[in-house]
Amino acid sequence: MEVLIQQYQFADRPQLIELLAILQDFAVNIDPLRRLRRLPGWGQAYTEALLRRIGDSSGVVYLAKQGQDALGCVAGIMEDQRVDDLLGMIPSKAGRILELVVREAYRGQGIGSVLIEKIENYFRLNGCDIVRVEVFGPNTDAREFYTRALYTDRTIDMVKRL
Repeated sequence: MEVLIQQYQFADRPQLIELLAILQDFAVNIDPLRRLRRLPGWGQAYTEALLRRIGDSSGVVYLAKQGQDALGCVAGIMEDQRVDDLLGMIPSKAGRILELVVREAYRGQGIGSVLIEKIENYFRLNGCDIVRVEVFGPNTDAREFYTRALYTDRTIDMVKRL
């Protein structure tokens, strides 16, 4: 199976919306607190907001494609440190992975790893010295994936229902 990694183009929009909806539906289904949902119009609205954020923050979206079919995607931005952060941290330029999804039928075939490598190279070429990613706690498969890719815990956001 030949998979090509290509930068997002406007013609990819319907497939990007679908991939992001797949990811949201997965998160909704594993959410033990039942706080997540995907209302009608979510995919289009979220994709528009994501693409704006990508454009505003020197970001990029890559799609893993086989022919015209998008099998997965990764999206990320570059974050600037705030001046007040520099009082307690060394100067740094971080890349942030916002989304990573591979269609279920293609998981375990190395596509996610190739997408991670591609976006890490983008960040590296743009002067980033670290990459950050937020993982939804119940998504243990994603956490294991990132651990295998040598990501480590940095902060943990905890929640309690009242």
